[in-house]
Amino acid sequence: FPMGRTVVVLGGGISGLAASYHLSRASRPPKVVLVEGSERLGGWIRSVRGPDGAIFELGPRGIRPAGALGARTLLLVGRCGTPRAG
Repeated sequence: FPMGRTVVVLGGGISGLAASYHLSRASRPPKVVLVEGSERLGGWIRSVRGPDGAIFELGPRGIRPAGALGARTLLLVGRCGTPRAG
């Protein structure tokens, strides 16, 4: 990206968060502005902690940590320093 370039990412769901992360990791990263219309990030994904400490994903969509794609998704979540439900 040319110096001084700003990229605006619309939406703080999983796609917007991933896009923002990857843009920020570019060899010459632009300024990244993430615009989200609600009070929280995550889009359709909402994590809650059960009484036993297990984390559950609510909503019609969630992260499914199965197979190679799931493993890469969890790796990305870890790299982003995403806070755990609490």
